[in-house]
Amino acid sequence: MTTSRRPREEERIWAERIARRMGVDCQPRENRSLIRMMEETAAEAVVVVGSDGAHWEDREGNTFRFHPNLAALRVKELAAGGADALVTAAGFQPGDRVLDCTLGLGADAIVAAHVTGEAGEVVGLESQPVIAALVDYGLRHYPAASPRLVQAMQGVRVVCADYREYLRRMGDDSFDVVLFDPMFRQTVTRSSALQALKMLANPEPLDPESVREALRVARKRVVLKERLMSGEFERLGFRVVKEASNYAFGILEP
Repeated sequence: MTTSRRPREEERIWAERIARRMGVDCQPRENRSLIRMMEETAAEAVVVVGSDGAHWEDREGNTFRFHPNLAALRVKELAAGGADALVTAAGFQPGDRVLDCTLGLGADAIVAAHVTGEAGEVVGLESQPVIAALVDYGLRHYPAASPRLVQAMQGVRVVCADYREYLRRMGDDSFDVVLFDPMFRQTVTRSSALQALKMLANPEPLDPESVREALRVARKRVVLKERLMSGEFERLGFRVVKEASNYAFGILEP
């Protein structure tokens, strides 16, 4: 963990905060290149906080950083009275409490926060500390031009946790809707953001026990986003209710 070469005080503070969250050392840059820092510390990758945000970078030059991606367009479309496949499948309503078990870049959580509003609550679980830290930072610092999008991003609370353990700790009907969006085995190759995310994301498939726990925790609905022909809907017992261009949504209701 480090900063840009000439960090502002705010960047230094955030670098130290993220380092504590990830359980890694925060080292001063001291005009060193990132490659030199990784070589000197035998690190495989480094997280940098700078004036352009925070990002992860490995020795091969692969990078990962937060970006709202299609969430910005989806929120804009919803605000204009349009529809959204996830919102339709999940049946989000203002004031709903939503648990996104597989946060990733946070696009679905942002959309959920926009619909549920200030009276609602959106909790995003991310098991990988690097992703959780960078997405949490990005949700609060990304320079979005739309106040509506900023409000939605700041309405997402990021928790670094494995959903298998988190769900077991939750009481019955703790949330209205529980979402699952496991990492696709084959991502859309043209999406550089998803390719970067795939390098860091948890590849474990969704298990039946977690689905049962989600049904206990969800008051209204459990939603799974997957490839239509993946076989996951059938394996886990979900009923497909909405198809999109590259994926589909299945639901279970308590």
